[in-house]
Amino acid sequence: MNGYARRENGFEDGTQSLYRFLEHDPAVPRYYNFRGSTNDGEPKPAAAVGQRMTKIMVAILEAYASEDRRRLDYARVAASEEFRRYASLARDLQRADVFALPAGERLSFFLNLHNAMAIHAVIRTGQPAGGGAVDRRSFFTDFQYVVGGYPYSLTTIKNGILRGNRRKPYTIVKPFGASDKRLELAETKVNPLVHFALCNATRSSPSVRFYSTQGVEPELRHAAREFLLDGGVEIDLETRTVHLTRIIKWYSADFGQDRDILRWILNYLDPTKAGLLTHLLNDGGPISIAYQDYDWSLNA
Repeated sequence: MNGYARRENGFEDGTQSLYRFLEHDPAVPRYYNFRGSTNDGEPKPAAAVGQRMTKIMVAILEAYASEDRRRLDYARVAASEEFRRYASLARDLQRADVFALPAGERLSFFLNLHNAMAIHAVIRTGQPAGGGAVDRRSFFTDFQYVVGGYPYSLTTIKNGILRGNRRKPYTIVKPFGASDKRLELAETKVNPLVHFALCNATRSSPSVRFYSTQGVEPELRHAAREFLLDGGVEIDLETRTVHLTRIIKWYSADFGQDRDILRWILNYLDPTKAGLLTHLLNDGGPISIAYQDYDWSLNA
């Protein structure tokens, strides 16, 4: 067994047990909620830590984000007292027991953790070079937090937890192997709405938001509706073409076949666009789907 030794767990005997301390882990520099030694204070409930982090992040958005939450002033965030408190609080995640979170609370916890980490990643590592997913690979995978003794990147959270351990686009390996403890946290059912809740700090990504435990489902529906109405779907009746955000193309496995996708988005359109799309779906003619270009520029 490979893993991190946590003080309250003690040690197991046996030749199959191998422990390493975070201080001796060569990957530690990538753990950005880790400051040279483990947080050996009393473990705090993950829900409580998450709620405090979310409260701080909401205050950051109110002070430093545009009204529509599509732009963020990262320089001012980095210099703020709110962000200093957030970074300090993030250390408490090292020993927070996320495995004790009820299933209903895990969704909002990991949505919020992802969006907070994306902000932290920009501040600590800078704007990713280049203009595509390949150029941002280290942003998505190398920037990590230790949460409950296990490492989490943006990719791990999105594809391993929130998408139910599904492969990320254009890869063949799932984030978690069968023996990975983190697999216990993976959502059991894919919810396409999560794609409109996650902000990856680009101009074409959804607005940066943070979600409540009790209201996460209606909040997800609201986020999807707002994103799709704000340019995520355009319908050209003359050419019978529906122009969709490229996010849906990348994660089409979560939405279904072309007509399944179109029927799904009907639920999140205004009456005018819904009427146009319903007409195309019901008149028996062909429908083309075109995917919009994705703007990888920083959402600053």
